[in-house]
Amino acid sequence: MKKKSKFKLTAKQGLILSIIFTLLCAVSANLLLSNFGKVKIETTTVQTRSGDNVSIRVYSPKAATADNKAPAVVFAHGLSTTKECYAQYALELARRGFVVVTPDMLNHGGSDITPFETFFTDMNADAYGVYAAVKYVSELDYVDLDQIGIAGHSMGGNATNTSVVLDNMSGNPVISAVYLVASNPLFTDFQGNWTNMYGDRNVGLYYTYYDHVYFSTQDSNGAPVSAQQFLDSNEAKSFVSFGQDPSTLTDVKVIPGHTYTTDINGKQVIRRITKADEIHPKPQGGNGAVASVVDFFQESFVAPNYEVGSMQIWNFYSLASVLGLFGALAICIFTIATLTKTKFFSSLKAEDNKQLRPAPNKTGKIWFWVLTIANCAFAFLSVSFIFKKGYGYFVTDVLAQQTTNIYALWSLANGIFILITSFGSYYLYARKQGDTLKSWGVRIPIKDFLKSLLLAILGVLSVLVVVYIAQYVFQIDLRYYLWGMREIPLDHLYLFFTYLPFFLVFGIAVSIAINSSYYSKIGKEPTLINDLFFALMNMIPAFAITFIGYYLFAKTGFQPNIFGAPFTFTYMINAIPVFPVAVLLLRRLAKYCNNPYIPGIIVGSLLCFMQVASVFTCHTFMFMG
Repeated sequence: MKKKSKFKLTAKQGLILSIIFTLLCAVSANLLLSNFGKVKIETTTVQTRSGDNVSIRVYSPKAATADNKAPAVVFAHGLSTTKECYAQYALELARRGFVVVTPDMLNHGGSDITPFETFFTDMNADAYGVYAAVKYVSELDYVDLDQIGIAGHSMGGNATNTSVVLDNMSGNPVISAVYLVASNPLFTDFQGNWTNMYGDRNVGLYYTYYDHVYFSTQDSNGAPVSAQQFLDSNEAKSFVSFGQDPSTLTDVKVIPGHTYTTDINGKQVIRRITKADEIHPKPQGGNGAVASVVDFFQESFVAPNYEVGSMQIWNFYSLASVLGLFGALAICIFTIATLTKTKFFSSLKAEDNKQLRPAPNKTGKIWFWVLTIANCAFAFLSVSFIFKKGYGYFVTDVLAQQTTNIYALWSLANGIFILITSFGSYYLYARKQGDTLKSWGVRIPIKDFLKSLLLAILGVLSVLVVVYIAQYVFQIDLRYYLWGMREIPLDHLYLFFTYLPFFLVFGIAVSIAINSSYYSKIGKEPTLINDLFFALMNMIPAFAITFIGYYLFAKTGFQPNIFGAPFTFTYMINAIPVFPVAVLLLRRLAKYCNNPYIPGIIVGSLLCFMQVASVFTCHTFMFMG
C-alpha cells in the first residue's frame, strides 16, 4: 500500500497565501482602528507659524457633527517615534466618541525636517508642531471648543507643556485638560518661581516608577534624588497643590491615585498622579497608560460613549498589525522562491531540498564555539566602545539621526568582525576539510552577482509595497510595541540611502556567517533548532545589556554607568527581537537561493529602512549626550 505523500506548498502557492493573509491582517487592523467603520480616519497636514508642514492623523467619530459636537484630544508621541506608535490611544478614545488627532512632531515621520534653530529654539515651530495640531482641532466644526484636551508621552509631554504655554500666550486659550505620560509637569514659571502654569485646566500625570528619563529631582542640598522617590519630592507636592510653594506644604502627602481638587475661576479643577511600576518606554505598548488616559479624559469631559478605560481592544489591533508584518516578510520569502524558479534567475536557485551540512568534527566544533562566543563577546565590547567614546550621542549634517547612528556603527563594527571570523574559520579549518568559497556560495560569477543584486532589490520592494499600501490605503503601520515598519516620505528617502551601506555590511556578513560558514548542524538537532540557536545567540548581547542595566537601575534608582555609558542599556531594548527575526529571515531566504548575498542584502536593507523611518532627524553638528 502506497504511503500518502505529505502536502508540499509550492512557491507560487506560498506567495498567494502570504498575500491573502497579509491583506486580511491589514483589513482587520483597519477595521479595529476605525471601530468597524464608525470612525473616519484621514491623514493630512497642517502648518506651523514657522511655515513648516506637520503630518497629522485625524480620527473623527461619524456621530460627531456640527449639531452633535464631540470632545477632542491631541496626543503627542515621544522622541524618535511616530504617530503610528501610539495608535492605541487614538483607537480607544475614538471608539468612545472622542475626536483624536495624532501629529508627527517636526523632524519625525511624515513631517518636515527643520533646521536646528527652528526645532529647538523657535516658538513659531508651535511645540514641534503639536500646538499647530491643537489649533487645527479647534477649527473643526464638530468639536466642542470647551472640551479640547492634550496629552503626550515622554518628549510628547514636553510638547504638551509647551503647547500649554503657547495656549496661555495666545489670548484665546482652547486647551481644557492635560495629561502627561512618563513626563514631568511644569512646576515653576520662567523665573523659577513655584506656580500653577496650567491654570484652571485639569491635569493628570502617569508616573512611571522605573523611569530613567524623567521624575528624578534634587534635594535641598542639590544632591540627586531618584525617580523612585518622586512622590516625596517638593515637585510632586507642589503639583498636587496646584503650584503652591512646597515650603508651605509641610503636611501634604502625595497619594498616588488620589484626586486632588480645588476651585479656580469658579471651576472645580483636579490634579492626579497615577503610579505605575513600569519602565519609561512601557506606555508605548502597555494597557495601564491607555486606561489612565482614557479614564482621565472621560472624567474631565462628557464622554459620548462612556466605557471604563480598562476595557480595551487595541491589543487585537496590535496583533493584526504584527501578523501583517510577518505576512510581509513571508511575501518576501516566497517572492524569492518564485523568482528563482524563473529562467532568468534560475542560476541563483538553491539545490532542491537544501539541507544543513553535517556537524563538523571535534576540531571544527572547537572552532565553531570559539568563534561564535567571540562574535557574541565582540557585540558587548563594540557597543560599549561606541558609547564610551560618545559615538552613541552625536549627529552631523550627513549622519543626521542620533539613534540610527548607534545601530549603524554597531552594525558596521559587528559586520566587519563577523567577516573576519567567518573567513578566519575558512582559512584555518573549512578549507582543510575540502570546502571552497565557491561551495560556500561566496565566489560567484559577476553576472550572477548582478542578478543577485536585482533579485534582492525585488525582494526588498515586495515588503515595501506592502508597507506603503498599509500606510496609505489602510492607515496603519506594521508593528508591535517598539518594533515595526512604516513608510518613508519620498523626500526623506535620501536618509535610507545614507545609512544603507552600514546595514548592508552587517546583513551580508551575518548571511555569510550563518548561511555559508556556519551552515551546518552542531550535533544532531533538527534544522529549526539550529536556526533558533543562532537567533538566540544574536539576541544575547542586546538582551543581557538591557536586563542588567534595568535590573541595576531598579535596585539603585540611578542609571548604572556600565557598557560604556549610563544610557547604553536603554537603547539596547530596541534590538532584542530584531536580530533574532533577522537571523530567521536570513535562514528562510537561504533555502531558495545559492549564495549569501541575496538574503544579506534583503535583511540589511529592511533593517535600515525600519530604523530610519521612525526616528528624530536633525541636520547639524551636535552632541546629544
